[in-house]
Amino acid sequence: MTTHAGERLLCTLDALPDGGARGMLREGFDDRLCVVRQGDEVFVWLNDCPHEHRPMEYRQDRFLSGDGQHIVCYAHSAHFDIRTGLCFAGPCTGKSLIKVPARVVDGEVWIAADLPSVFDI
Repeated sequence: MTTHAGERLLCTLDALPDGGARGMLREGFDDRLCVVRQGDEVFVWLNDCPHEHRPMEYRQDRFLSGDGQHIVCYAHSAHFDIRTGLCFAGPCTGKSLIKVPARVVDGEVWIAADLPSVFDI
């Protein structure tokens, strides 16, 4: 396995459903990350809604709207753009999810070794 300085392997691209999302890096009952795949692109966000700093999914791996077009925090219906993380509807309109730097290399998804924190903002 190849290593990349400052990064760690998250998963293979094939482990993510195309057009879907998965929670990853489980800690206790919650996943630390919300990972969305669109074709060969992967968008990784901390699983933390900026409204009340709680996990977004209502059930494991259920982060997306019914049509799969955006991320939804099911606690209070905040809606976020998949690509930018910007909330465009709901109680935290104008705020953003916290991005985790990620890239796909040879079918593997690599993320920053050190995850950002909600306290860094």
